[in-house]
Amino acid sequence: MTLADVHAYLLATYAVEPASSFEGDKSVGVFSHPGNAKWFAATKNIRCRSVDVPGDGRIDILNVRLDPREVARLRTREGFRPAWRMNQNRWVTVLLGEVADDEVRDLLDKAYAFVG
Repeated sequence: MTLADVHAYLLATYAVEPASSFEGDKSVGVFSHPGNAKWFAATKNIRCRSVDVPGDGRIDILNVRLDPREVARLRTREGFRPAWRMNQNRWVTVLLGEVADDEVRDLLDKAYAFVG
C-alpha cells in the first residue's frame, strides 16, 4: 500500500482528508477523527535509517494509534517499528510496502474506532 492508497482509503471510507502543516510535502498527512478531532493516523516519507531500515534511501510510513496491548504485540512483528516521533506506548509505525494491504486497512479501521 502506498501513501496515496492510505489517503484515498481514509477519504473513501471515513470522509477524512489529511491535514498538514508542511506545505508542498504530499507525504505528510495527519488524520483526525471528525467526532472529537483526535489524531488516529499519520503518514510520512522518511529516511530509512530513521526507523532502522538498512540503506540510505527513503521509506513511506504510517503511524497508527491503537490500544497499548496491540501496539506492544505489533512491535514484535516484521514490518512494524516503535512509533516514529509519537508516543511509543500508544502508536506504532507501519512500514508501507512491507505489511499486507488488507492488514493496513484493518489497522486504519481499528485506529479510527479506537479514538472515536
